[in-house]
Amino acid sequence: MKILDRVALVIGAAGMWLYMASVEQDRWSRAVLSVAIVVLAFMVKKIGDRIAERREEQEGREEEHRNRAFAAWIRTGSLKG
Repeated sequence: MKILDRVALVIGAAGMWLYMASVEQDRWSRAVLSVAIVVLAFMVKKIGDRIAERREEQEGREEEHRNRAFAAWIRTGSLKG
């Protein structure tokens, strides 16, 4: 599991626990805060997913570049010696 996924899970769990504790005690300000914490956890998860997606795209571009460079190296006859 990725680090940002773990962070999002912990934040979400803390928010849900705070929400459950708040509702039973009729403290709506804490309930609203806990909902905001859960939303923050969701945002952290989405940011982590976006970072992973961008990293995969970058790796794909780098691999394609290496393949093109190797093909050009072969075409120029560098192996003929």
